[in-house]
Amino acid sequence: MAKNYLFTHLGQALRRTGAPANLLGLTALLGLTLALPAQAQQKASGFFTDDASARRAASTSPLARTLPSARPLTLDVPGLRTAIAAAPLEARATAQPLVLTLPLPDGTSAQFRIVETAVMEPALAAKYPGIKTYTGQGVNDPTATVRLDLTPQGFHAQVLSAATGSFYIDPATRTDTQHYLSFWKQSIPGQEFSCGTESPSPDAKRPTGAGLRTSGTQLRTLRLALAATGEYTTYHGGTVAAGLAAMVTAVNRVVGVYEKELDVRLILVANNDRLVYTDPNTDPYTNSSGSAMLGQNQTTITTLIGAANYDIGHVFSTGGGGVAGLGVICRDAQKSRGVTGLTAPVGDAFYIDYVAHEMGHQFGGNHTFNSSLGSCAGGNRSNLHAYEPGSGSTIMAYAGICGADNLQPNSDPYFHVESYEEIQTVLASVTCGTTTATGNTPPTVMLPASGKVLPISTPFKLTASGADADGDALTYTWEEYDRAVAATLATPQAAGVAVPLFRSFSPTVSPTRYFPRLNDLLTNTSSLVERLPTVTRPLNFRVTLRDEHSGPAGIIGGLNSSATVSLSSTSAAGPFLVTAPNTAVAWAGNSSQTVTWNVAGTDANGVNCATVNIRLSTDGGLTYPTLLLAATPNDGAATITVPNS
Repeated sequence: MAKNYLFTHLGQALRRTGAPANLLGLTALLGLTLALPAQAQQKASGFFTDDASARRAASTSPLARTLPSARPLTLDVPGLRTAIAAAPLEARATAQPLVLTLPLPDGTSAQFRIVETAVMEPALAAKYPGIKTYTGQGVNDPTATVRLDLTPQGFHAQVLSAATGSFYIDPATRTDTQHYLSFWKQSIPGQEFSCGTESPSPDAKRPTGAGLRTSGTQLRTLRLALAATGEYTTYHGGTVAAGLAAMVTAVNRVVGVYEKELDVRLILVANNDRLVYTDPNTDPYTNSSGSAMLGQNQTTITTLIGAANYDIGHVFSTGGGGVAGLGVICRDAQKSRGVTGLTAPVGDAFYIDYVAHEMGHQFGGNHTFNSSLGSCAGGNRSNLHAYEPGSGSTIMAYAGICGADNLQPNSDPYFHVESYEEIQTVLASVTCGTTTATGNTPPTVMLPASGKVLPISTPFKLTASGADADGDALTYTWEEYDRAVAATLATPQAAGVAVPLFRSFSPTVSPTRYFPRLNDLLTNTSSLVERLPTVTRPLNFRVTLRDEHSGPAGIIGGLNSSATVSLSSTSAAGPFLVTAPNTAVAWAGNSSQTVTWNVAGTDANGVNCATVNIRLSTDGGLTYPTLLLAATPNDGAATITVPNS
């Protein structure tokens, strides 16, 4: 029997308001389908072209074979290099940014205002003038940010957008700098990976319980000493310049996330090329052992760079997985204890799932997944921080490596609110690095009231209200903030046990989050990663409000991590179900019709909804603009008049 939960069949809805009333929505099904003409694909203008040469290159591309879909492109590299040289330096606040058009995977294009942004100290950049990095913000999509690099290894772009979704432009083949693929982030397959967190030494432990935080007024720049094993450099071409170019691409993409999420920039130290080894037989690293490389890296970087000359150290390899010290940045005896190794150390899976993750440990972030399957087992779960169901999906979770509990193949490029607060606690406790005023004012947020009691097995939604003094674009991320015991996605719910039920989703421009997601409700789709409560238990939620502020210090994310909205569910009420109509029907305009529903104890038992509103949707349940009946008693039946238009 098909479920007919609210919003799942015919778009019926139970919507909570500040008053003890529910809004019961009714979708009028119209037997009309509009066939719209297909929109002609817009060819990317500028330096990228869709042509036969690109398609031939894609047909033999190892990257293309891993993607379900991608857009093959040919790049005029000399033309782009000449044009992009006109991009002003980021610090030149009065300069007009360069507008660059980039091709999206769907055949359209988007414009970005581009400035040159360094991820190398000046002395290192002067030695390698062929390596350039840039950042930018969308012209028509202010939620979109881009990190670009142009190096001897080719062109690379990372676009993060709450409106269109994130996408990448990478070489079709690592040795081909002329042909490229533009592809969505969700197209990237997962990769097996092992990660370990080194318990901090007593003097490296950090306080917990950071409380509510805002950020965005200051950019913290930390000096990064990044080493490469001989195997890593060999993979990328075998020379110091080639290895360094690949490392710059990785750092540029990580910084593209860290600046937006943490207000942190990483910049490679002046003599970082001394750490790029080319011979696996003579380098100081055990490429296949992450644990061995922790100590080796600390010794190597301290010896060659000097403890006073960097703030965080890390090493890239082609083996050994990932392992890092917890909260060790800026601490001389531990700050280089970070390793990321992958057989193919390239692409978003390497940069975000692994490098950003392992460095996240060094900044103080614990694992946030709650699963006990696959790589989530074996002591990797953190009891105090397991706020994400299953494998989780944010940077400090384990997306793609937890067997049946995988939410998705790869991590999304943002931090869970728990990770954000952990890392901000560490940053507040150290003084290394330099700070720059951003001119950004963090956004403010207003929340719905706590204390509401929800009927079981009944969808609901939460809406925040945000404001930004600078007029910056805002995005919202509602996340469940519950933790209890380790559980798989299939573990039965137990009364009073607050295991996380709802996954985190990428920031969106909408302040409203439906539980479960609206698309799933409208298609009557159930999912183990979005489970409605079926027992009496607490339910806690937080919303993170982000802005996108572009200024002389960069594109800095102002964040506001909200207070907790505390709700609960009760098995004494629910599920609240519409019982008629619960199949497709045709009603004549101006006719009187009866709507019935199962009250299921929602008029008492703490839910206490004495009345309901009945609303009409004409778009399949997406919106309910027409009020048919207001404040009718919550007694299970009401007569409405069908509109005639």
